[in-house]
Amino acid sequence: MTNISIGQAQKLTAPAPFALLSVRRPDGGTNLMAVSWWTYLSNHPPMLGVCLSKKGLSGSLIEETGQFCLSIVGENLKEAAFRCGTCSGRTVDKAKEFGIPLEDSSVLSVPCVSGSRVVFSCRLAGQTEAGDHTFYLAEVAAVQGDADVPQLFAWDGYARLDTL
Repeated sequence: MTNISIGQAQKLTAPAPFALLSVRRPDGGTNLMAVSWWTYLSNHPPMLGVCLSKKGLSGSLIEETGQFCLSIVGENLKEAAFRCGTCSGRTVDKAKEFGIPLEDSSVLSVPCVSGSRVVFSCRLAGQTEAGDHTFYLAEVAAVQGDADVPQLFAWDGYARLDTL
């Protein structure tokens, strides 16, 4: 074995489960971001965690609103979902610009992505610094799913999205 960078390790451990995180903006709109750094934390109570860059908009919006949805989007949104990781929600309304359909969460005031394989509606339970990222711990308030929707994964260190 040889020493490698963390970026090389990310490529070697692909695929990573891919999601779009949605959070409410102060103007009432919805910000979307591409995320693969999420994980299950607990079954009882149901909890998950997401790790977001400190530079991005979504983390500050989660801190302000205390809620977000994590949508495991399907293959039909492959191109649009990939584009969500290439620009900032500070300057682009990604749902509108990329044609990503949203629907109301069953329990929160933030919308989720329509037609997803799984949607987690989450309430912020805590956070901790993780280097240049913040790790957000969330209680899962509701989960919805459709096993017929093919799941997307991030491949080659986020270079592309595809199914298995």
